[in-house]
Amino acid sequence: MIHSMTAYARREIKGEWGTGTWEIRSVNQRFLDLTIKCPDFLRAAENQFRKTFNQHLTRGKVTAFIKFFPDENTSLTQLSVNHALLAQLVAQADKIANNHQLTNNLSTSHYMTWPDVIVQQPTDTSALHQSAIDLVNESVQKLLDSRAREGAEMKAVLQQKTDLIISLTNAIRDYVPAINQHLSEKLKNKLAELDVEVNPERFEQEVAMQLQKIDITEELDRLDAHTKEFNRVLQLQEPVGRRLDFLVQELNRESNTIGSKSASINTSNASIDLKVAIEQMREQIQNIE
Repeated sequence: MIHSMTAYARREIKGEWGTGTWEIRSVNQRFLDLTIKCPDFLRAAENQFRKTFNQHLTRGKVTAFIKFFPDENTSLTQLSVNHALLAQLVAQADKIANNHQLTNNLSTSHYMTWPDVIVQQPTDTSALHQSAIDLVNESVQKLLDSRAREGAEMKAVLQQKTDLIISLTNAIRDYVPAINQHLSEKLKNKLAELDVEVNPERFEQEVAMQLQKIDITEELDRLDAHTKEFNRVLQLQEPVGRRLDFLVQELNRESNTIGSKSASINTSNASIDLKVAIEQMREQIQNIE
């Protein structure tokens, strides 16, 4: 199945802990380039996120954002007091006050601002991790659906262009006999104008050599083979972007050769039309996974 590399997906989930969203953007890229941006408390689940993406995607520059909006009753941290350190601070403060006849007027807030007295630790976020993993599965599936829809439209365009190439190839093949006949008559007329005696056998050899120089039968046959293979690859249920890219290069090579061997305005025009169609195909294929 044809999949586009350009897509967008967004999913949201709500729970007792608050609201989480996954937002995924994908554009064309030769290989899979994955960037995940998530809150620090979800870093432990990042490997699982990546595994999910790698299972379903092979190409594209993918950027994924996960955002968390906690409920008003949800806290991601727990605070505790380092009582051993606090006891030392109080003792030292009292000692300074007694030794120097001072009043220990330090308030609780003063002690709390001392480094490491208040210890901040993350709460158990395992439930949030699992929710985020479930959400990324849904988001990736939505991204795949979007890629498939756009891919179906691209497939239809490519099939139209392939049909056009087949039609142009057949038209050029129909021109070949008339071109050969025209060249043979042209050489005969030139010979008649010169009014010289020539060996008929040698003349036929010369005609054959000239016809061989402009012969495009092999190129037309290869165009037929490449378009047949192109249509076959379009039906495969796997990533086909690289195969199609290779085939369109081969199509372009044959069309260039036909253009360089052109011996009539008809084949020249048809060759230009071939190149235009193939270039349009190439632009589409750049965005196929």
